[in-house]
This record gives sequence, structure tokens and C-alpha cells, in this order.
Amino acid sequence: MSCRTHVVILGGGPGGYIAAFEAAKQAKAANLDVKITLIERTRLGGTCLNVGCIPTKTILKTAHALADVARVSDFAVSGLDFSAAELDLEALRVRKKTVINNLVGQIEASAKKLGIEVIEGTGKLQSTVSSIQVSVSNKAGDESVLSCDALIIATGSLPTILPALDAPFVWTSDDAIALHKVPESIIIVGGGVIGVEFADAYERFGSQVTIVELAKNLLPWQDKRLGKTLARDFKSRGIELHLGTSVEAVSQNATGKAVATLSSGAQLSAEVIMTAVGRVPNTSDLGFEGAGIDFEGRAIAVDESYQTNIPNVYAIGDAIGGLMLAHEAEHEGVLAARAVVAKLAGQTPPEAHALNQNLIPGCIYTVPEIATIGMSADDAKKKDIAAVTGIVKYSANGKALAEGEPEGFVQLVADARTGRVLGAQILGAKAVELIAIVAPFMASDATVSDVADSIFAHPTLSELIKLAAEICAGKMQAQ
Repeated sequence: MSCRTHVVILGGGPGGYIAAFEAAKQAKAANLDVKITLIERTRLGGTCLNVGCIPTKTILKTAHALADVARVSDFAVSGLDFSAAELDLEALRVRKKTVINNLVGQIEASAKKLGIEVIEGTGKLQSTVSSIQVSVSNKAGDESVLSCDALIIATGSLPTILPALDAPFVWTSDDAIALHKVPESIIIVGGGVIGVEFADAYERFGSQVTIVELAKNLLPWQDKRLGKTLARDFKSRGIELHLGTSVEAVSQNATGKAVATLSSGAQLSAEVIMTAVGRVPNTSDLGFEGAGIDFEGRAIAVDESYQTNIPNVYAIGDAIGGLMLAHEAEHEGVLAARAVVAKLAGQTPPEAHALNQNLIPGCIYTVPEIATIGMSADDAKKKDIAAVTGIVKYSANGKALAEGEPEGFVQLVADARTGRVLGAQILGAKAVELIAIVAPFMASDATVSDVADSIFAHPTLSELIKLAAEICAGKMQAQ
């Protein structure tokens, strides 16, 4: 018996495969006969799993292990000589591949268990006139056309290549993750999340690292305190910073070294230049414009159910812009899949609501780690919201001192009138885990008094959040 309905997901990254999984589960729950096809041009997992989040964190773990070994004597351990400790590049490549293959295998197994058809190939939207049609071209060059009742676009993003950096010898993040070599010196263009993470890793691997950033601070879209603190740490490690300037041109000299000419007129040379100036939606040359899909810049425009202007064509993840984070794409994939299946089943779709970007945490995996959620004090000021802040240093926390992690701070931001938690910024050990504590408080519109009155285990780093809330509450009482 043929399937009554057919859902195609274009792109197998975090948003795409989660959307496929959720669609399969929802269809089963609704007793709906649905064929689900997931099209991915490389491997399931997309950029995040194969050349992004997961390999980057695997690389950073090795970099940070080298740093931990170097300070083992700080923890009263003697009799061990780690002076010869160094990076085993081949072993790291193998470990990275093993981690990726493990996770890809789990996704493939889940897709098979849920009865999802996975096609390896490049999909393009061919038509939406009489039916939604997607053409698929595989590696062998064979082409086929799929007709479907609903399409979810999850094509992700691509590295931004500035014209001045469009040269074959310039690395992208894909090249840095490939680990072909550890360059003696590297110039990283861009001081955002991607740039600082690779700067952290390659400096610990032994490269002389230079960062060039157009803004006057590292992490220019974050609270200024975060970027300035990270800059001090980087400088103390010998990382050279050129802030408030840009790269105007790149070239190679007679010895094969890469040369970057800055807007200031200065010239920098290194074995490698790497571009890390962000990513853009992967939406070009995939048939979307020809099908009449509306755009906002390079991002696909969607409504609160993630449906485009064309009925039954949805889009999620980096393809629609936003913060362009994997966990954001996963959440959108779930919501879009639920809307698709409900519509196909003739049921009332779930109530549409825009994803609250204020509740999406952002994480940076340098040492020290950085994590944020919601508003900073500057954000509140721009929105004409009177705010109070509570700032607590890691050096005031017993667990941080016991673990030799005294560097960092927790900053909580609250509405000065209502006490509602507006956001948090954390720099220090385990910051990317600690930020999850703040999220439920914000989602439930809790006040800093609610946080302060909660019982946090002792001794833990999480007590820093409670103490920051107490400071905010105290400031409100003093007004």
C-alpha cells in the first residue's frame, strides 16, 4: 500500500534530523500513514556534527588537557614530569573522527528505527505549482524528482568569505578543523565565537596567534565585560590582538608566507590566515528564489509556525537566520514538524508562537568558558528598561577556589521595577553548564528574589548565581 502523504526534509543537520524524528513520532501518535524522506548532501549531522560544534569541542578538549597537564603541580601532585607533553596530531584526528562517527551512527540508527528514508545527495526545490517537487542529485550524478505533500527546508549555513579574504590559501573553519597541520603562526580574522575558540585551541597547540577584529572589543555582540576579560586573558598568553581594524587585502610573499594588509596600513605575516567572520544562510542556488519563496536578506522568511509564504513549505534553523545555533534549530525543527503533521492529519495545528530568542543560551568554549542568556545591562538600557545587576567573582566561591578556578564572574541582570530576571552573563569554569540554571527562571518570569530564595547545593559553582540574585534583590530594596 502506498503512503498517503509524503514529507521531505531538505538538510540533515540538527534542525533537519530532529524535524524528521519528530515528524515520524507525531505521525505515529496521530495514526497517520506518512513517508518521511531526509535528504543530506554529505553525512547526517550537518555542519554541527561533522565540521562544527562537535569536532571543535573535541579539539578544544585536547587543547585544554594540555593546559591542565602543565599546571598539575598546582594541585599538590609531585613526582610526575610532564615537560615532554605535546600534541599528537594524528591521534587527535583519529579521536575526532571516532567521536563524529559514533554520533553519526546513532543518528543513522534512530532514522532507521523510525522508518525514515535517508537519501545522500543534493536536493533543490524544483516546483511548487501543482505539487511540491524536489530534485535530488547524488554523487554519481544521477538525478531523480520527489513529489511531496510538505517540505521542511533545513539547509543550514556556510562560512562568510569577505572579498578581501577570497584567496585559495586562506583557511576557513573547515580547514582549521581538518587538522592537516598546526601552523607555526596564524592570523585569525574575526574575534567572534568562531575566532576566539580557534585562537584558544591553536595557541595551546603551539601556534603564535594573532586576531584581527573590526570592532573595538572581542565578542562585539556580547556584554563588553566578557570581551574585555577574555582579551586580558588572551594577551597574558601571548595572543596578539588588533582591534578596531580590518583586513583590506591578503597576499603571499616570496617565501610563501601569508600577508595581511590592515586598514591602518600595517602588514602582518604568518604561515596561515584564517577567516572567522561568521556564517550566512545556505539558501542560494537551491531553487528557492525561482519557486517564489520570500526572503529577508539571505534568510528565508517564515511565519510563527515556520511556514514560508508558500503553503506546506516550511523552513528552520540557520536558513531562516536568527542566532544560528544548533539548539535553536533543533527546537524549531520540533515545532515545524508538529505543525506539518497536524495539518496533514486535518487536526488543529499547535498554537503558533514565535520562538523567544531571549531564552536561547549562547555558549563559547574557550578557557575561561563564556555563556550568556537574555539581556545584558546595555541591552536593557537600549530598550529603556531600568535594570539592576548583581556581579559575583569566582574568587568568592569555595568550590572555584578548591578546584583552582578563581578566574571569572557571574552577572545577573534584573528589571529594577519588577525584579524579573532579564538575563545573565557568565565567564569562568563550567559557564556553559551553569547558564542552564538561569533559563527556567527566565522562562517562568521568575524574580531575583525567587532565585535568591531557592536552595542551591553547597559547595557548588551554582551558588554564584544565587549570590548574584541576592545582590540584585538587595539593590532593589535599597531603592
